[in-house]
Amino acid sequence: MAETLEQMISNVDLDIADPYLALELKERKPPIFRIPTYIKKRNRKSFEPQIVSIGPYHYGKLELMPMQVHKKRALAHFVKRSGKSVQVYVDRLMEDVNQLRDCYEQIDSMQVWQDDASLVQLMMVDGVFLIEFLSVLRGNQRKKDYAGIDPIFGHDGHMLIYDTMMQDLLLLENQLPYQVLATLLSVSEGLPEKSIQSILSWMMFSSRKGQGHHLLDMYMKGLVGEGQTFQEEEEEERNMKYSAVQLHKYGTQFKRVQSVNKIKFDKRTAILRLPSIIINKYTISKFHNLKAYELRVGRSRNLNSFVRLVDMLVESSNDVMLLQSKGIIVSSLDSNAVVEVVKELAKDTLLDVNCKSSLVFKEITEYCEEKSTNNLRMILDDWASILVLAVTVLLVLSVFKLVF
Repeated sequence: MAETLEQMISNVDLDIADPYLALELKERKPPIFRIPTYIKKRNRKSFEPQIVSIGPYHYGKLELMPMQVHKKRALAHFVKRSGKSVQVYVDRLMEDVNQLRDCYEQIDSMQVWQDDASLVQLMMVDGVFLIEFLSVLRGNQRKKDYAGIDPIFGHDGHMLIYDTMMQDLLLLENQLPYQVLATLLSVSEGLPEKSIQSILSWMMFSSRKGQGHHLLDMYMKGLVGEGQTFQEEEEEERNMKYSAVQLHKYGTQFKRVQSVNKIKFDKRTAILRLPSIIINKYTISKFHNLKAYELRVGRSRNLNSFVRLVDMLVESSNDVMLLQSKGIIVSSLDSNAVVEVVKELAKDTLLDVNCKSSLVFKEITEYCEEKSTNNLRMILDDWASILVLAVTVLLVLSVFKLVF
């Protein structure tokens, strides 16, 4: 017999059954969370790993199991190289197991990860794999741990699989807490905290020498920069849109800068400064995960607003070719394909009226409206001059006619 509504309510402990309320009361959000199903359905490949699982959410999927063999090899090499017992690493991770649990949304409802020892083992194996893979280009082959023909950790194999692997490693549901990697490196290298942070910043593509939440978080910090974040988040749509070609006709020049937080439009010189954006077959997946993470955890919408700005600038293949010539868009795709990618990236983006991209959006609109007004005034002035001249000529002709 099904339980009644009264029984259903009485059997619910809101402290357990409503974890989101508990998190809100603690003013903390888990940095590694599930993407809602309705978003995934639009483009499942953008949010689910294709070759490797990292963390608990996708562990055990049949199509991802082949990579587990390479994870075990990496673990053996890492522990042997460090000269320390694997138990030393496990004990250090076990000290922080509750904090590691708190990084994941809904993990308490996953039966397989109820045991602390199982979760720590997962953290250890996946953490070592990340360190070994991300440090290939940093030179971890100096001790010749791996064969030159290794398909994952050898230089050539690494370069061949790199883009596909990074697509999986930058998925929001495929993240590992920063703390795991920091702990593993601390035990292995015996270095101070600042040195560990410096190494991880290099590995995780961030110029910021400090701790982040995970790889995706650090990657975003490297992309967006150290710009100010804002509490206020509100949507502001503008009907006026000016593409790159239109701006160029108004005299705007495009200059390349390093990151999103250096975006700027100088109305005096009409120079628009933008960072490069690489557009390829992996761009959609990467940016969808970055946008979702920013909207859920971040206090600003810097990346979302930047994508919206790019969407405004790119309306046709001519816009793409112009921005490519200035180094703003970097792509080997056909220009029409780039337009399609940009339009896909712009879906579900939200503006932050306080961030630099939105400020530039506003300044460009004002600049173009002012230019349009001045052009119209010049046209009217020209027509007025023509009209005065015509009237003068008619008057002169009238006088000549009268005299004649």
